[in-house]
Amino acid sequence: MKVTRRHLLALAAGTSAAALVSGSVLVSRWWDAPPDAPYRGLSEEEGAFLRAWSGAAFPPTSTLPLDGASAGLDHFFDALLGHTPEDTGRLLRLLLNGLDAATVPLEGDVFHRLSVDQQARHFKTWTHSRIDHFRSAAQSLVLLLGMGWSTHPEVAPHMKMLHSCGYGT
Repeated sequence: MKVTRRHLLALAAGTSAAALVSGSVLVSRWWDAPPDAPYRGLSEEEGAFLRAWSGAAFPPTSTLPLDGASAGLDHFFDALLGHTPEDTGRLLRLLLNGLDAATVPLEGDVFHRLSVDQQARHFKTWTHSRIDHFRSAAQSLVLLLGMGWSTHPEVAPHMKMLHSCGYGT
């Protein structure tokens, strides 16, 4: 069978429709969804994603054995959402849900349910992506969580030793 322009247009339309449907499902899953305890603005799924993302962003080291997943950065982010305009909070939640769902076509499951090795691989790929907007979004989330990470009581003393500018005083 010869592939014609009509076949390519039909394939493009079908792919676009599938993306629209899956995107609509993603948005309807969280849009204005009530928060789950113990959060004030996040769902438990969003909290689970933030813990997984934080673990990939801030893995344990010999100097700092506390990993990002155990640092409570999901609660830091939840508090941060309480101080942002409503639209900004919704967009940040869209970012969380979008990144969490981005692994579904590749791995068959959301980011926070993948193994730590798979999470680390995707995290590295995304934060070094050649797609500017995608890389920027992933790195921006690291930056926001990094504010909570660097001020964590177990991390701040190590940060203070690295910075002679009066960090933490």
